[in-house]
Parts: sequence; C-alpha cells; structure tokens
Amino acid sequence: MKIVTAKEMQDIDRIAIDDYGIPGIILMENAAKGVVVSLFKKFLDIKDKKIGIFAGKGNNGGDGLAVARLLTDNGIATEVYLLSKRDMLKGDAKTNLDSAEGMGIKIFEIVSLDELEAVKDNILKNDIFIDAIFGTGLTSGVKGYYTDLIKFINYSKKFVLSIDIPSGLSSDTGEIIGEHIRADLTVALCLPKIGEILYPSAEYIGELEVVDIGIPELIINNRDIKINLIEEKEVARILPKRRPDTHKGTYGHLAVIAGSRGKGGAAALSSISALKAGAGLVTLALPECLNISFEAGIPEVMTLPLPDTKDGTINKSALDILIKFLEGKSAVLIGPGITTNPSTSSLIKNLIKKVSCPMLIDADGLNIIADKIELLKDKPSPVVVTPHPGEMARMLNTTSKEIQANRIESSRKLSAEYGIYVILKGARTIVATPEGEAYINPTGNPGMATAGTGDILSGFVAGFLSQGLNAKESSLLGVYLHGMAGDIAAANFSQTALIASDLLKTFPEAVKLIEDC
Repeated sequence: MKIVTAKEMQDIDRIAIDDYGIPGIILMENAAKGVVVSLFKKFLDIKDKKIGIFAGKGNNGGDGLAVARLLTDNGIATEVYLLSKRDMLKGDAKTNLDSAEGMGIKIFEIVSLDELEAVKDNILKNDIFIDAIFGTGLTSGVKGYYTDLIKFINYSKKFVLSIDIPSGLSSDTGEIIGEHIRADLTVALCLPKIGEILYPSAEYIGELEVVDIGIPELIINNRDIKINLIEEKEVARILPKRRPDTHKGTYGHLAVIAGSRGKGGAAALSSISALKAGAGLVTLALPECLNISFEAGIPEVMTLPLPDTKDGTINKSALDILIKFLEGKSAVLIGPGITTNPSTSSLIKNLIKKVSCPMLIDADGLNIIADKIELLKDKPSPVVVTPHPGEMARMLNTTSKEIQANRIESSRKLSAEYGIYVILKGARTIVATPEGEAYINPTGNPGMATAGTGDILSGFVAGFLSQGLNAKESSLLGVYLHGMAGDIAAANFSQTALIASDLLKTFPEAVKLIEDC
C-alpha cells in the first residue's frame, strides 16, 4: 500500500476532480460515509451514544459536517462545535454547513477561549468526540486557543475519532510539531500518511483504518509514489512455496561469517535463524576456539573453523580459506559478533572485495566498513545492510539523532548512493532500495528491543537470499515475519519477558499464518 505526503494526496485529489471529473463534494461525502461505517463497526451500541464533532473551516471540517448529517440521518444525537465564523467556510465545506443547519443540527460557534469555556459542560455530555479540526496540510504547531481546545479534548478522556489525521500532527514526518489530538481511532482517507506510520507520532494515531473515498486506483498507480507500507498480502505472495521433488540443495547453501570469544551467541542466533527461514544448508565460519562448542550445541549448522587471534576473533590469515570456501555458495552473511579487532577488520575489508554472491552485512561488519563503504559499490551481486541507527550514523557520517529524525530519507540516501539494499532497524523498520523506494514495516513491538533480535533478523533475511529470492523480496519478507514473530512472542510471553530466542519459537507460527492467509 502506498503511503503519501500531504502534497502527494493533494495532487491525487486534484487529478480526481480536475482530470476525472469527480466532484469534490462526492469525495467529501464518500469520506464521511467511510467514517460513519468505521464508527458503527467500533460501537455496536452507537445509537445510544451522543457525538460531538469539532469542525475546522477547511475541508477536514467539511468532512466532519458531512459526518454530522449522516449520523443525524441515522437517528444519532449529534452536535457540531464549529471552530470558525460561519462566513469563513467556503466551497464544499460551506455546502455541508448549510445542509447541516437545514437539518436542524445544533452548531456552536467557538472562536475564542471564552466561547469554549461557555460550552465546556455541554461538550462533556457527549460520549464520543470526532476530530475534524485540521487536515493533512498542517506544517507547524497549533497556536492560540486551538492549543487549549486540544488539551481539553485530550484531558476529557472521551473516545476520539480523528478524520484523516489527528489534528496537530504533521502528515509528512513522524516528528511531534506541537500540541495534538491523541486519537483512539484514526480514519485515513484514501491512503495512509507518513506521519500516521512513523514514530513518535504513530503512538497518537490509535487504531488506524484506511477507507476508500472513490478515487480511481489508476490515479494512484500513475503517480510516482516511492513510500510503501509492507502488507501481509504482499508478504504471502513472496513467501517461497516448496515443490515435492526437491532436496536440501534446492534451497541454497548459506555461509555465515560470525562469532568471537564472548560473542558466540550472535553467530548461533543468526545461523539457526537462516535455517528456520528455509535455507537448505548453513555453514558457520567461526574462530577455531569456538568450534567444539558449536558442533555440539547446534547440530543442524555445519562449521568451518578458522585461524583465530589471541583475542578469540577470526584472524586475517583466514582470507584465502574464506575465498575458496565461498565458491559456489548461494549467499553470505557477514558480521554478527565478529568484533572490530584490527586483524579481523583487515580480513573483512579484503574479503568483501572478493565476494561475488549475494551478501548481507550486519553488526560489526557494518562498523568495520563504515569508513570504507565504497567497497560495496558496483558489486556483481546484490548487497543488503542491516544497520541500527547508530551504525547507520557511522556509515553516513552523522548522528543517531539525525538518522532517527529522517529515517526514510537517510535509508533512501544510503541505498541510492551505493546501490545497496538498506534495512534500517528500529520501531517501524525501513527497507530502502537503490531505485529510491522505501517500505515501512508495520509489525514488531518494544519487547524486541533486546540483545540478539538483530542477529535473528539478519539470519532470516540471509536465509531467504540463499533460497534465490532477490534482495528486495528477502528484505521485505524477513522484516515482516521477524516483527510478526515478535508480536506473537509478546502475546505469548509479554513484551517485558521477551528474549531473542523466543522469536525462533514463534517464527514457524508466523510463517504458517502467512501461508494460510
């Protein structure tokens, strides 16, 4: 599903009206119908509720006035609190105001704090509030009595439904720009907006429902919209289907270069995760000092013991062994737990120059190449990197704060500049492609903010790569199922008690749900 900025949505509306001849009043009516249907689904006893609608002077307010008409038609007690002088409304919003007044709907004009104070008791008699104050065009924080009004709505503890986006939030970023509505349900019109998906603003959206307002799909498809939401139906399409006449060699042989003394867990988690994702064979190349414990501890994973340093990391003398070892491999995963030991760093930089199969670089692998990222350019096979914000900041020579404030653009920049696929981990993981696309992952939860979950993600994605899926498919499938497994684990064990290995237990359930959808 496409995710749009305010301008992209305005352009889509304009094309629908000007080029396709769809009257704006019809789009507004369809929006109102979608809101009412959502409200009826949420409250089976809606006929017994009183509803107060806060309407601004723009088209968002017009949507609210149209909702007031439809609710009144259904016999539901509805009042409108108009946050503007009546003569300030124009066009379709004015048409709906006139219709609402003609139906006898109570409309209270509130344009000052004193007028708000005068009707507060009346407002609080409502059971549900509908927020139709500001639409998607807001670019700066609210001012004046709007600030007090929004605080009043939030402090009332009433159920709040926001039309298109909670008033006071920016459509185009996840940043908080000022006082804003804290919605329980947001009904996005036609398409979700970036500010509804990215944190921290996504925390205040409540439940998000997207409704069709009658804009032809052809208009959306013809626009060059680069931001997307990963959807379950897309993931289900990508998930490999196994044929009956196959064997382990059919599903690829993944090489994992990982581990060091004290960080063997990262190697273990990434290797077993790749097998869980369906890789036919996984061989873990690791320091010789760790080999005995791994052969005994993870029987499904083969090992390649390598010369090690006195610190228990992979020695640079292993280069020729690894070059030969990678011949014929389906994909390689480099980085979990290898450290940035100077000898190991030298090895990895020289090895990356020689790798010709699909490659995923994670963790210390990213830290090693942060000052030599040009090594990833013009590789014969695709490269996937899976940084967290700190690693991403080192790769782009900036700060974690700057990365977090610009997650989408940072990911797209790194991806386009070096021709690589970027998975920026975090709340709402981003997948960026060299073509400028960005995909936002809706699955996952705060319980996954624990050691080892990143190693598991790299194993899942690399496991799909080794089966012959392309880098984009592997990334989308890996991040979605990783988050889904985390959501199942959180439901089973709680977010607080969740640990990385729980995802290995719940991943099969996530895959089964996708297979069956």
